Amino acid sequence: MIKLALGILLLASMAHADNDDCRQMQLQAQQTAFDLTINPNITSNLIVKADTRVKGCSFFITFDYGLSANYASRSLKYGLVYAWPFNMYKDSGNTQVLKNFPQVNDYNDVLNGSLPDKAGSDTQVTVPYWVTVDMSSPWRQQGTYSEWITATLYRGTLSSYQYVSSVQLAFYMNAPKRADVSVVPSGGSFNIADVTETLDFGELAVGTARSCDVIVKYNAGYVLYASSQNNGRMKHETTTSYIPYSISIGGTSVNLASSANSPVQVKRELGSSPSSGKILPTTVTIGNYTQDQAGNFSDIITLTVQSAE
Repeated sequence: MIKLALGILLLASMAHADNDDCRQMQLQAQQTAFDLTINPNITSNLIVKADTRVKGCSFFITFDYGLSANYASRSLKYGLVYAWPFNMYKDSGNTQVLKNFPQVNDYNDVLNGSLPDKAGSDTQVTVPYWVTVDMSSPWRQQGTYSEWITATLYRGTLSSYQYVSSVQLAFYMNAPKRADVSVVPSGGSFNIADVTETLDFGELAVGTARSCDVIVKYNAGYVLYASSQNNGRMKHETTTSYIPYSISIGGTSVNLASSANSPVQVKRELGSSPSSGKILPTTVTIGNYTQDQAGNFSDIITLTVQSAE
């Protein structure tokens, strides 16, 4: 009986020692609110602290998805309709997405680390993470997008762990009104750097037509204006001879007769453009002319776009 009592006492003492690892453990955030408007790619730190005078421990941190269903659809929200994709990563190369249970498979999906044994009453480890907003389509509906993400600290390993604490991180981004125009060959795709297109008619003949596409991307409607350097005519390179032409943009015939000093409105629409942009097929057709001046003729049509809302 005496030996049995000593055995029970010894086991109780060992269990108490196991609970002394990482006492008063806590999770802190270096920063809890982030404005992603100016910089959509940021890095920040979480801080894990504990009293490790007796023993250290391993830990890991998960990240939930806010109002999104999973890590693949994690996004900032504007109202109940609009979403702007963003994600959180373990690495600066944005290859290891931070996840929440039950989608955590291994340590690539969480932040993890350890606090060393007997390091002091206020031992801490700083763990970095990265946040990136998908800016491939900056013409999403204008407004302020936001999301709250909960980071949760667990003591132990992925196979055996205990909940410790959580912190909430707030992310927001203001999407300003925006409208951009691109001019590309017919059937081409929007390219914000492609804003000029040359229509070469070769040897002139009445009725000859050349086409291109004007593509507009916008998130608060748009108004498109056009002006012609020579008021809807092509001018001879050295004389004052002119050849008239007509132009149609998005199915609308545009009169450029007095547009050199006063651009004319071509189109006006509200809302947001499709992801590929609003495509306005454009055709220029040579009109009737009588002069027979030899040489080169040209004109420059300038398109200007602005938000409508």
